[in-house]
Amino acid sequence: MKQRLGAFLYRHKGIEGLLYVFPFVALWTVFLAAPVGYGFYISLFNWNPMKGSKFVGLANYIDLFKEPRFWNAVANTFKFAAMVIPLIMGLGLLFALMVWAWGRTRKGMAFIQVALLLPYMLTVSIVAIIWRWLLDRDFGLVQRSLTTAFAEAPTLLSDPGWALPAIAFATAWWLVGYRMVVLQAGLENIPVELLETAALDGARPHQQFIHIILPLLKPALLFSLVLTIISAFKTFGQVLMMTEGGPGRATEVLAMYMYLTGFDYFNIGKAAAAGIILLLMILGMTLVGIRLLGLKSELQ
Repeated sequence: MKQRLGAFLYRHKGIEGLLYVFPFVALWTVFLAAPVGYGFYISLFNWNPMKGSKFVGLANYIDLFKEPRFWNAVANTFKFAAMVIPLIMGLGLLFALMVWAWGRTRKGMAFIQVALLLPYMLTVSIVAIIWRWLLDRDFGLVQRSLTTAFAEAPTLLSDPGWALPAIAFATAWWLVGYRMVVLQAGLENIPVELLETAALDGARPHQQFIHIILPLLKPALLFSLVLTIISAFKTFGQVLMMTEGGPGRATEVLAMYMYLTGFDYFNIGKAAAAGIILLLMILGMTLVGIRLLGLKSELQ
C-alpha cells in the first residue's frame, strides 16, 4: 500500500505539494479568511442575533463616513502610526547595527541584546500597566522626574497633546527588541568580505551602509516593516489600559472606536464595517510602505 502511494505521489508531484500546503491553507481559511468574510457579511446588516438582523447594504459604511467621531479615530490612528513606525524601525535598525558591529569586539553585548529584547516577552497588559504607573500624574517615576526637571512639564497621559505620543513611546519600548533581532539576523547574512573589499577601495562607513548594507538588508526590512505597520494600525490594548481613549477622545484610535461601537453601543454591524475599513487601511499602507522604500522587488 505504501509503495503504491509512493509511486502515485512520484507520478503526480503536484499533488504531493498540495498535501504539504493543505494544513496551512485549511488553518488560514478557518481562522483568518472565514472570519474576515463573515465580518464583511455582518457589516451589511443591522446585526442583532437576538431580535433578528436586517439587511442594510452599505448603510453602515455611509453612517461611518458621516460621523465626526469615526474620522477623529482615523486621524488618531494615522497620527499614532506616523509616530510609532519610524520610531520602531529606526531604533530597531540602530540597535541591530550596534549589536552587530560591536558584538565581535566588545564584551557585554549579549547582556545588552537580552535587555533590549526582554520587553517584547511581556504581554500588552503588563506593558500598559508598567507605563501607566511610570506616567501617573501623582506617583509616576517618569512624571515626577519631568516635573522636577521642568517647572511646566505636562502630565503626559492627561494632556491631549502628549497622551498619544506617550503611548507611542511605550509601544516602541515594547516592540523594538524583536525588530532588532530580525534586522540583526539580516545583518549576519551580509558577507563580511564585501565590506572589507569596499573599505579597501576607500568606501567610508556611511557609503558602505547606504550602498551595501541597506540593499542587502531589504528582506529583513520588508518583514519588519509589514509587522510594524500591522501593529501600529491595530493598536488597542495599550490605549484601552493606559487612557481608555482619553483625555476626551485624543487617543481613541480606530480599533478602540470599533470596540466601543460593538460592545458598548451594541452596534455590531457598524463595528464590523469599521473593522473592514481598518483592514483596507492596513493593506493599503503596507503596499505604500513597500513601494516608497523600494522593496517591491522582494515580492517578485
